[in-house]
Amino acid sequence: MTISEDRVKRLVEQFSQPLTVIAADVRERLVWDFNLPVAVIDARLEPPVLMQSSVGSLGNVLRVSTKIDHPLIRQLFDIYPDRGPDAAIDEMLNGQHGNEFADVFADYQEEKKAGTLMWGADDLASFVVKSRTCFEDDELAIAAVFPADLGDNGHALATFGIPWRYFTPL
Repeated sequence: MTISEDRVKRLVEQFSQPLTVIAADVRERLVWDFNLPVAVIDARLEPPVLMQSSVGSLGNVLRVSTKIDHPLIRQLFDIYPDRGPDAAIDEMLNGQHGNEFADVFADYQEEKKAGTLMWGADDLASFVVKSRTCFEDDELAIAAVFPADLGDNGHALATFGIPWRYFTPL
């Protein structure tokens, strides 16, 4: 699954004013820490919504799954596009690790009942590292959630950095 660069550029342009405010706040910081502001764009909605969060509060904005990083759930997502949801689940249940998959999948379903899951703990940890790298490279870290047509789990997530100079008037 690939999110087009044009789609990301359009979102950044659409939110250039509020992103400028967040970037200015980040630019004033002397050191990276968990209070560093980051931007989160929910493009599943029309119109898209921009939220500001701190690195340390991202789990409150984009729900974290404890099961989505499990290898069997990842395998399910890998075969899902070719087989469809029912056939993919049946294949996993009847596979070599069917019992383990059944347990993990049941836990995953319970998590989903509490609301839309956005990413796993590995993805969140990667974004925390990305936010630090972005800060060191004079960039604003952004996470953007896109609609179901782009992802295997009802959404797709892109993380990226935009240089502060992009938001500075010439």
